[in-house]
Amino acid sequence: MVNLKIFGDYLKDSSDEKVTVSVVGNEMVLEGENSLFKLFTMPPEDFPNSPDVNIPLIEELEVGEFIPAVLKISKAASKDEKRPTLLGILLEIESEELRMVSTDSYRLAIKKIKGDFSSSEKGQLIIPSAAMVNLSRIVGKKEKVCVYRDENKGQIRFAAGDSDYMIRMIEGKFPKYSQFIPETMEGMVEVEKEELISALKRVSLISSTIRLKISEEGVTLISESREVGEGSEKISSNYSGEEINIAFNSRFFEDGVTSIDGDKVVLAISEPLKPGIVKEKEGEDFMYIIMPIRL
Repeated sequence: MVNLKIFGDYLKDSSDEKVTVSVVGNEMVLEGENSLFKLFTMPPEDFPNSPDVNIPLIEELEVGEFIPAVLKISKAASKDEKRPTLLGILLEIESEELRMVSTDSYRLAIKKIKGDFSSSEKGQLIIPSAAMVNLSRIVGKKEKVCVYRDENKGQIRFAAGDSDYMIRMIEGKFPKYSQFIPETMEGMVEVEKEELISALKRVSLISSTIRLKISEEGVTLISESREVGEGSEKISSNYSGEEINIAFNSRFFEDGVTSIDGDKVVLAISEPLKPGIVKEKEGEDFMYIIMPIRL
């Protein structure tokens, strides 16, 4: 047993095509063509025992659908350790549908997965978002992933091919997110995804608060700063209705837009101080709700 970070960083940065690994006494010897490293080992009995995490939850879940969903949903998870449940992704397991939810109280992301997977039991789990993102790197190009839990519902295991990844789940109650989903939206704005992202990146150079002026003539992105200056950019859109002005945090808004699949983005809005919804033109499987900023 050796320090994982040092061992991993060495392998990642080494220019040697081959590295010989051996253990001599209490040292791990890493020898390359032009390098020689010796890492002190630690007693293997100090390594914690692996828990039994073998109760099936989900079988044969498509990696190609699950991992992109993880990357989308993780963007809205909180980074505030004072609210531990919001650090996680809520996994809601139904017989024919898997829902993934995250929120930091400023935005809410929801993704539904329907497919050929099978679930052994229904329920809710809160899994650390950072660990789920790491899972996306470990799974790689595997085709299927299976999910298991332990008897106490404290650990979860993802099995893909010859890889197993165990995660300690977060205890607590996830917010009742359904109450934050607007029931009706008065305006629907359709824009080109790449055009919106490009304009958003430029206008946000001025300020982190972006105002959207939405009318039948198009969508104008506006930012102002007393220290920097001001900027605006107009993009074409498909919209029919009264003019609406609404402001968002530019980074939060961009996270939602970049999560959309396809060439078109639909922004559903109602009033300047009510949440907006970013979603895809086709399908209702993904929804990104963002709170506005009071101007």
